[in-house]
Amino acid sequence: MIDNLLLAAEGGGQDFAAFAQYGAVGAIAFLGILFARNAYKREADRADRAYKQESDRADRMEAENRRLNDLILERVIPAMTAATSAAQDSAQLLATMQRDREIERLTMGHQRRMERGDT
Repeated sequence: MIDNLLLAAEGGGQDFAAFAQYGAVGAIAFLGILFARNAYKREADRADRAYKQESDRADRMEAENRRLNDLILERVIPAMTAATSAAQDSAQLLATMQRDREIERLTMGHQRRMERGDT
C-alpha cells in the first residue's frame, strides 16, 4: 500500500487516482509527499547555489592571493634587497667614520704630547 502511494507521489500528480482511492487520508498523504519532494528539491538547489557561491568566492580569493604573491615578487623583494644593501652601506660608512675619528683622536693626542714634550 505505502509503496504504491510513494510511487504515485513520485509521478508528480498523474497517479493521483492511487491516492484518491484512500479518500482524504490519501489526499493528505499525496500532498505531504509532494511537499516533501519539493522541499527537498528546493533545499538541494539552495545548497547547490551556496556551493557555487563559495566555490566562486574561493576562486576569487585564490586569484587575489596569486596577484599579491606576484606583487611581492615584482616589487617588494627588490625593494627589500635595495634597502638591505643601503643598510649595509650605511653601516660600513659609519664604521669607517668611527675608525677615522678614532685615528684622528689618537694622532691628535700624540701630537699634543709631542708638543708638550711628554714622550
